Amino acid sequence: MSQQILKTGVKDLLELLFHPKDLGTYLSPATRAQEGTMGHHLLTSQRPAGYQKEVPIEYIYETPDYRLNVGGRIDGLIASDTEMTVEEIKTTYSSLADLTPDRYPSHQAQLQLYVFFVMAKYPDRKVSGRLTYLNLDDLSERSFTPKISLESAQKLFISLATQYLHIHNGRDQWLKVRNDSIAGLSFPFTGRRTGQDELMDMVTLAIDQERDLLVEAATGIGKTIGVLYPALKSLAQSDRYSQIFFLTAKTAGKEILRKTILASQKSGLHLRTVFIEAKERVCLSPGCQCHPNYCLYARDYYSKVEKIESQIFTEELISPELIIEYAKQYQICPFEFALDLSINADLIVCDYNYVFDPGVYLKRFFLQSGRKDFLFLVDEAHNLATRGRDMYSATLDLQSLVSFRTAILTDRPKVAACCRTVEEFFQGWLREIAQEERPGIRLSSLPDFFEPALERLSASIEFMLREHLPPQMRQKIQEFYFSLTAFTRITALAGKEYAIYVKKEEERTFLRLFCLNPGPLLRRRIDQGRLAIFFSATLSPISYFQELLGAHSDSLRLQLTSPFPQETRLYLHVPGIDTRYKSREISAPALVRCLSELVTSKIGNYLIFFPSYTYLKALWPQLNQTLAGKANLFAQTSAMKEGQRHEFLRRITSIGTGRSNVGLAVLGGLFGEGIDLPGEQLIGAAIIGPAIPVISDEQELIRLYFDERNGEGFLFAYLIPGLIRVIQSAGRVFRTPEDKGVVLLVDDRFLDERYQELLPPDWFKPGRPFSNSNYQSLLRAFWNE
Repeated sequence: MSQQILKTGVKDLLELLFHPKDLGTYLSPATRAQEGTMGHHLLTSQRPAGYQKEVPIEYIYETPDYRLNVGGRIDGLIASDTEMTVEEIKTTYSSLADLTPDRYPSHQAQLQLYVFFVMAKYPDRKVSGRLTYLNLDDLSERSFTPKISLESAQKLFISLATQYLHIHNGRDQWLKVRNDSIAGLSFPFTGRRTGQDELMDMVTLAIDQERDLLVEAATGIGKTIGVLYPALKSLAQSDRYSQIFFLTAKTAGKEILRKTILASQKSGLHLRTVFIEAKERVCLSPGCQCHPNYCLYARDYYSKVEKIESQIFTEELISPELIIEYAKQYQICPFEFALDLSINADLIVCDYNYVFDPGVYLKRFFLQSGRKDFLFLVDEAHNLATRGRDMYSATLDLQSLVSFRTAILTDRPKVAACCRTVEEFFQGWLREIAQEERPGIRLSSLPDFFEPALERLSASIEFMLREHLPPQMRQKIQEFYFSLTAFTRITALAGKEYAIYVKKEEERTFLRLFCLNPGPLLRRRIDQGRLAIFFSATLSPISYFQELLGAHSDSLRLQLTSPFPQETRLYLHVPGIDTRYKSREISAPALVRCLSELVTSKIGNYLIFFPSYTYLKALWPQLNQTLAGKANLFAQTSAMKEGQRHEFLRRITSIGTGRSNVGLAVLGGLFGEGIDLPGEQLIGAAIIGPAIPVISDEQELIRLYFDERNGEGFLFAYLIPGLIRVIQSAGRVFRTPEDKGVVLLVDDRFLDERYQELLPPDWFKPGRPFSNSNYQSLLRAFWNE
């Protein structure tokens, strides 16, 4: 049997042996890594002639079954005909006087491995090692020269390599079980819906050709299994794909996927699936700091996890509930446990931010640059455009800087000085704002020394957090530190896709890095995998989403219309009602009459979607008075908690109350998408206005950007985002082929050709008028059919 060739790195091997005991005992921001790299370059540049920097090296270890190539990069190498010295460089903010040779065993082990590799490559030379520390504060250095024998270094390497191959062998055995099950997996549901075969064929083509795919498929086609089934087949049929990321922003999307996996398991599928939930949703110590001094579940985390990881994978489908069950039993952090389990998962189910957000992305997968064997399946992909813009934008507030300095840093002159340096930039911007007599100024770029000032401030605060601090002080420092590093990360990305501005609002002054076009930034992450398949019920126009999602220009496209019969779906526009802000008071009586006609045309459950809470609240008294005794009225409120959301849905979906249940909700809000109310749970909806975003500074910046880029500023900034909300909200009514329902559209802008071109074509039924002032008769006739 031929050997299997494997490749890994020195750092990967060392992680098998060296890791922290507890969670939260260290912080390692990107700024620190950048400063460490700069420190390396500074130190090596001062070495004498003949000193070799960043020397690549590889060692090959062979067994009957495997050929393991272990690569690394030596910081520095001094070579002569008879002797060689391997130098490993580490940077620190700690006092060098306190260092001892065995302070950091992992550093010594790394040096040992590199010395061993050089010994093996040059057996005729005497090889020694030098471990050098550089203090990033005062640029002083200190070196140690531990004695390293060939025998001890070789013993360490073989121990690590054996452990690595043992883990890999277990993985190989699992892959055979998984791939055999996928090869024999038949479609897990009885019959295929209209459009599903076409969808699966296109997904297969995209995977085979490694091309992005954008799929717009109406509700009812079965998008989840239509995308997942061919993706699973690709795992077994090709070594190009090792893991699938299923990205979804909604709980409903995760639940549909879970049911799909369970159905597939009944058909014989073996697949390790891990669901990653938001940290705050699974935390067992809410409000507690993620530090072993304060959280039981962070204490001794790594030694506990090693004992149970193989045990939990016997379940295969690792749900948040299962993870919490194990976390409680073994007293480990459930969130971190899910992240650790994801390394060995075949399918990872998580929110978009765990792949794309610069602050919380899964560093286990994406910290190292380069292309991996990942396949991204992006559910409800229309959400990613807005979410991407939010993830790649950041704000730094002057008042938070001042407050932090004055409240925390009274006895920290060095950190306070770093803080003042950043504040001085704000003072300069404020003077410019005052001179121009405007509320804000736009910057073409950040000042040259601004980013280094932020990095120094971050690094100095990180050093504080390594100390033993009172809990309340640590909490405040950590909160500021996380917000500062989040902003600093974005400064490294801010380029031509950004608007950078400073604004003064009453007592607040802030610097804003606003992402105008998230597409190029999303693309960078997608390029770390093989391809992305974006799917949603609303991905029109495709060109808009191709731009904002970062899909390649040669992306494949597929649009599938609704498989539901048109006879059971009524989309009806009510003319003559203007819902623009200036006309709302005048049009209110006509709107109330219209909505009353809708919810009394047939007793049932309805949702009325408003463009804002303000409009909803303004109309509530008149609606409540008009519908008294005819319907039960309930309203969405801002900042609803999960229990309140469930109660709202329970009330508006009740059946058998003898009168209609009417929920007032907000377009683009909690109930505008991601809820599944089939059958009699929801029989009608009214859409009040086209949900055009309110004109604001940032919407105008988007408009100006796309006006210049493609001449479609209004379309990209206002019209498309608004109509996406409309289409999603209307989609709550029709969930199965058996559903019969009504969608009422109110506002004459829906008659504008520009608007109608963006609405689904199956909303317009031949022979049935889309807009009709005699809508009352049409409603009654429809329900009597």
